[in-house]
Amino acid sequence: MLTRALTVSFCFALAGAATCAQVNVPPRTERAETGFAIIDGHAHVTYRIRLLPVSSFPQLPPQVTQKLDAMGCMIPQTYAAHEPENVISGSFEKKGSSDWAVLCSLHGVTTLYVFFQSDLMHPTALRHQPDTLWLGKEWEEDYGSAWGIAVRPSNLMRRSDQADHDGIEDDFLDQSSMVHYFKEGQWMTLDSNP
Repeated sequence: MLTRALTVSFCFALAGAATCAQVNVPPRTERAETGFAIIDGHAHVTYRIRLLPVSSFPQLPPQVTQKLDAMGCMIPQTYAAHEPENVISGSFEKKGSSDWAVLCSLHGVTTLYVFFQSDLMHPTALRHQPDTLWLGKEWEEDYGSAWGIAVRPSNLMRRSDQADHDGIEDDFLDQSSMVHYFKEGQWMTLDSNP
């Protein structure tokens, strides 16, 4: 896993004069969000959500990495993850664009952010929900996050949608999914069945 220190600049007034300094902030490391939840009417079910730092995704453009780090994001992993996930790249704004979508967990709430290549410093928050809203598990393990995202290529969209670029599949593992599609300046939610 790649880790790097984040340099933060700050200024303060001291005896009427402004002083500025730069401080290296230690890199974030992998951690787990744990606790108890009520699932299917069963109280006190334990959950463990694995969270990866943004530095685990070196493929991200530097502007996106800086923005996510500045927001304090950690990337939640599904209970089924075998490698870092929930950071995707596709043509989400229009055909041929290089855009990014990321799940960002902060203070127990995850937000789906989309970064268009045309404006990487101003992401769009498509939706958010408590980290514990979508939980699931495999075998006898503790419950973990069941929220995953993936690229939905235009050729796998329904014919009636007339899609010419990618969508974002927003998936509650083994339960349901929807597709977010950007068209004519706004986001639409489509049926996930092609």
